[in-house]
Amino acid sequence: MSVKITISGLQETNNYLKGKNTKTKSLAKAGLTKAAIFMQGEVKMSIAGQRAETRSVDTGRFLNAVDLAVGTKDAVIFSALPYAKFLEFGTSRFPARKHFQNTKDRNKGKAVAIMQKEINKL
Repeated sequence: MSVKITISGLQETNNYLKGKNTKTKSLAKAGLTKAAIFMQGEVKMSIAGQRAETRSVDTGRFLNAVDLAVGTKDAVIFSALPYAKFLEFGTSRFPARKHFQNTKDRNKGKAVAIMQKEINKL
């Protein structure tokens, strides 16, 4: 006695799944980018004094130097200005303002929600 099993549609199923995988990656990247842009804006609002932290605007250079880099699995919001670290972490002469850290802590849930909203478009 033998049993013969024939599976049809494997190629179509494989193609369908590949398409879903590609779309998922695309939506994830879009969600990550939107969340990063949101966080960048929140850091800028913090620097401008529109959040809990002390305002850090004199010439506007620091405010305009908040940049972002989005990878495939992460995003980084940063400032390349040499004195940005002193504003963030403080010095012996003035306290830390923690624009980046506090923004991350305050908005982590919102950033996740932005990413989930994009991925749910699948």
